[in-house]
Amino acid sequence: MGKSIIVVGGGIVGVCNALSLQKAGHSVTLIDRKAPGRETSYGNAGVLSESSVMVLNNPSMLRALPRLLAGRSLGLRYSLSFVLKNLGWFIKFLSYCTPRHARAAGRALRDLQLSSLAQHKAWIAEAGVGHLMRHAAWVKAFRSEASFAKYSAELALLDEMGVNYTIYDREQIRQMEPGLKPVYAKAVVMDDTCGVSSPSNLTDAYVGLFEAAGGTVMMGDVSALEQDTAGWKVTVDGSAKAADHVIIAAGPWSSEVAGWLGYRIPLAWERGYHLHLEPGDGPQLGRAICDMDGGFAIVPTLHGVRITSGVEIAERDAPKNPAQIIGSVASAREAHEMKDVIEDEPWMGRRPTLVDSLPMIGPAPRHPGLWFNFGHQHLGLSMAPGSALSITAMIDNQPAPFDATPFRPTRFAI
Repeated sequence: MGKSIIVVGGGIVGVCNALSLQKAGHSVTLIDRKAPGRETSYGNAGVLSESSVMVLNNPSMLRALPRLLAGRSLGLRYSLSFVLKNLGWFIKFLSYCTPRHARAAGRALRDLQLSSLAQHKAWIAEAGVGHLMRHAAWVKAFRSEASFAKYSAELALLDEMGVNYTIYDREQIRQMEPGLKPVYAKAVVMDDTCGVSSPSNLTDAYVGLFEAAGGTVMMGDVSALEQDTAGWKVTVDGSAKAADHVIIAAGPWSSEVAGWLGYRIPLAWERGYHLHLEPGDGPQLGRAICDMDGGFAIVPTLHGVRITSGVEIAERDAPKNPAQIIGSVASAREAHEMKDVIEDEPWMGRRPTLVDSLPMIGPAPRHPGLWFNFGHQHLGLSMAPGSALSITAMIDNQPAPFDATPFRPTRFAI
C-alpha cells in the first residue's frame, strides 16, 4: 500500500527522490521555496559522471595545502574568518585525507554513480528529452606535463575502480576539440561519462514526469517538522501538511532543517559561480572541459558557453564575490574563443559537503519515518537517481541497487 511522503528540497536530488518514490506507488509532495532545480542544481557543468571517484579530501590535498592556503590557486578562494570560525570542521575534513579513505570512498561513489547514470538514461528516454543528452561529456585538461604528473594518484584510483578513460596528447586534443586553443599539454577523456546541455531543462523534464503522473509540487518556505502518533507534519508558509514519511533533501540547507529536531550534521558548503558567454565564431566545443590547473570548467550549453568557477569557502549566505569567476573567465578565454558575457551578474550556488565528502543517504537515527538524502557536494546531478532509488528501496523494505552502507547517517554521532 502506498504511503504519503513529503520531500523537502526541490533540487535534482529531491526531484529524483520524488519521482522514484512516485514510481514505487507512493503519494508524493515535493516542496521548495523556489521552482524545482533553480538553486544549486541549476549551475553545474551538466556532467552525468560515473568516473568522479576521487574525493576532495585525499592525500594529495595535504601536499597542496600550503599553496591553497596562500591563495595562489584560482580553483580555491576562502574567507579566513569563516575557516577560523569552523576550524574544527576543517581539521576533521583534513583527517580523512588518507589512502584508505580515498579507496573506500572511491568504491562507494563508483557504485552510486553507475546506478545513477543507468537511471538517468532510462528517465531521459521516458521524458523524451534525448536531445539534451551528450555522450561525449567530460575532459580533464592539463596545461603542462608537470600538472598532469600530479594526477597520477587519481589515474591509479580510476584503474582500481574500473573507470574507462583515454589519455590524449597536445595534437590529439587539437583533433578532438578544434575549438580549443593549443594551451593544453595533456587531457584525460572519461570514455563512459555522459552529460546534458541544460541541467535545468533536465530537471524540468523530470518534474514534468512527476506531475503528469499525479505528483504535487508546492512552492513555499518550510519552517517546522513535527512528529506525532499519526506520522509527520510539515509546516509550509504557516500551514501544516501531514505525511507518513519525510525526506530531507534540501542541499546546503539540510543541516539547518535537521537541526530543528536536534541533529548536529557535520555539513558545510562550497560556494561556486558561473557566467554564460556568447559563443565565438570559431569551432564550438563538443563536451565539457575541466581546466585542472585553473579549477574551472568550460561547458557548451543551450544557454551559452558556461564557465563554472572553482570553490569559494565562505559563509553560506555571504554577499557574492565575483573576483574568482571573473578570473576564471579570463583564463578560459586563453583556451577557447568566446564573445561577450551574457548575464549582468554571476550566478552563485552552494554545494553541500559533509566532512568525509560522501553524501548522507538513509534513515534518521532517532525519528522513524524521517530520511536524509543530502551532502552530494559537486556531484548531485551525477548521484541523484541512485540516491533516490536507495531511499525508495529502504522505505519499501527492499534491497538497494548498490551497497548504501558507506552513506548511512549513523557513520557520524549526530
